[in-house]
Amino acid sequence: MNDTIDLEATIAHADRDFPALFQLFGGYFHQDWRDEHETPDDAVQAFISEAPPDAVAAAAAELDRLLDGSLDDAAILRLIEEGFASEFVPSIDGATTTDWLPHVRDMLRHAGSSSR
Repeated sequence: MNDTIDLEATIAHADRDFPALFQLFGGYFHQDWRDEHETPDDAVQAFISEAPPDAVAAAAAELDRLLDGSLDDAAILRLIEEGFASEFVPSIDGATTTDWLPHVRDMLRHAGSSSR
């Protein structure tokens, strides 16, 4: 399913519409995240380790919904930066946002399946 997402409304209501992603990106990719985590994967692993399992599963599901929307790479990056208050820019680490997010989703899903 490929639903159209209203970017401005999604940014304005990101904490309500994507609460687990808001927690992941805002809480683990904050201004000083590189002082706490060596790599982006380390930050995601910290979320996986510290968040309740249902929040990890919710973040994976929210990523599905986000990636199934009609947003291009620039719009998704803007949502992550402005809506989720994240300071991570995937291109600094050599990836596009739309390439990196499926990797994050896979990490979240793997954590969920290994905890069963």
